[in-house]
Amino acid sequence: MKNNLILPWQNEIWQSLWQRKQREQMPHALLFSGSQGIGKRQFAKLFAHALLCSTPASSGEVCGQCKSCRLTQADTHPDLLWIEPEEAGQMIKIDQIRALVHSANETALMSGYRVIIINPANAMNMASANALLKTLEEPTDKTVIILISAQSTRLPATITSRCQRINFPKPATDVALAWLEQSVPAQDAALLLTIAENAPLKAQTFLAEGMLELRQNLYQGLCQLSESAANPLKLAADWAEKSSLLTLDLLMIWVRDLLRAITGIDNLVNYDYHAALVNLTQKIAPPQLLEYISFLQKMYQLVLSSVNMNRQLLLEELFIRWQKLLCT
Repeated sequence: MKNNLILPWQNEIWQSLWQRKQREQMPHALLFSGSQGIGKRQFAKLFAHALLCSTPASSGEVCGQCKSCRLTQADTHPDLLWIEPEEAGQMIKIDQIRALVHSANETALMSGYRVIIINPANAMNMASANALLKTLEEPTDKTVIILISAQSTRLPATITSRCQRINFPKPATDVALAWLEQSVPAQDAALLLTIAENAPLKAQTFLAEGMLELRQNLYQGLCQLSESAANPLKLAADWAEKSSLLTLDLLMIWVRDLLRAITGIDNLVNYDYHAALVNLTQKIAPPQLLEYISFLQKMYQLVLSSVNMNRQLLLEELFIRWQKLLCT
């Protein structure tokens, strides 16, 4: 790992944190807070590596040669513990937090820092969060616990009050676009970045997931539903195997654009669907649309909270409500 892997919009955060480490003022608990897809997890991984390196440079660049670096690169460092859901979309189990507590109460095996990363912190339920409290309050020396969250306002105050919050802002559009164009075709980069709401890593993920084609298929289906030219149950079946969050992301972007079009705002995310969205404004009143957006937000929170939901039924409800909204 070299410092050039630090994302360009995170250099100031890196320098500030590393200076605190150099002054031996490193907080024992950090909360990395910011939107999804801006690189918080990558930053945490790099920072943990720097803390564990035996001979880092004054800038925090790791040597890459010491035993600690080799173990970190192999994901086998005994003083680095990742706490993440065992499967995507699941909660972090209390047994995982108990293992964290046991690890945090021990002395580092390699006589340096012990780093524990919880990602995403919102995946802890109340029992797991409560099990963590004492460790956050009374950590052992040179133990650093990093919590990562895209929804830090949903974390219990008992957790956030025991952490030093580090806010990760979204990058400026020109910086994000320049970085994204290194790995994404230039003709797609601007549109993907717009859809991802200026979150470059999220835009990268969208490309890998075939977002542009999926987006086209979904929006075509929504337009057909609005003309009663498609069956919402059939559309739900077609999307049942897709990620619920991805589908909800696309739907939310679509309806927010529709709200912008209704209120006369031209700055649309889906600017290439301007004509279709303006056409839909003739069929729907703002109160009805706001009610649908509220429903979408509730479904989004349920999916994020890892509540077990029947994906097929969720999609059927979303698409049936959409068709009723436009065809009554």
